[in-house]
Amino acid sequence: MASRSRSIPPIPASEAPEPADRRQDILNAALACAADGGVDAVTIDGVRARCGASVGSIYHHFGNRDGIVAALFFDIFHDQSRSVQVQLDAAQGVEAGVRALVTGYLDWVVAQPERARFLFQARGAVTAGPRTPDLAEAARRRNQALVAWFEPHRQSGAVRNLPCELMPSLVMGPVQSYCRAWLSGLEGSNALPSPTTYREELADAAWRAVKA
Repeated sequence: MASRSRSIPPIPASEAPEPADRRQDILNAALACAADGGVDAVTIDGVRARCGASVGSIYHHFGNRDGIVAALFFDIFHDQSRSVQVQLDAAQGVEAGVRALVTGYLDWVVAQPERARFLFQARGAVTAGPRTPDLAEAARRRNQALVAWFEPHRQSGAVRNLPCELMPSLVMGPVQSYCRAWLSGLEGSNALPSPTTYREELADAAWRAVKA
């Protein structure tokens, strides 16, 4: 007797497998919430409304709302660090390297203003949360990489004979300050000119601050 095929009932939505990129969907939704209303606007309900993730999925990937904020912060922090490091590695010579630090950072901010603004906005929340040691370690590693890059140039006399731990602040302080001010005023009536307007001036200032 011929067998009859049976129709397979659909899997209920609550039991359907999560998309492989669900974690990134949640982070993208969190960034969209922050872009609209700041870090305080990143809520479980807000994220769910934007990406359709279940509460169970959110808690599975991030634990809670603070876990989403911290995960997004570190993803952006490491992406920014990698982007600047690529520019530094490609530079030929100490002056080109100093300029690459400034322009690499500036270009990343201009290309990704929402992500850059989130870094500034969320740092305080991450610092006050359970991942404070992770933030301290990430910052230490990034600064240590810059210190290690400057040290041979200091020994050779190519840059000023200053403590190498001071060099990142002298080089990156002005561009970070301007980018922060630009980001904070993007949607206001007193918006500053884009950092690209002063790209060369900021790079020149960084080199003058440290050159021998």
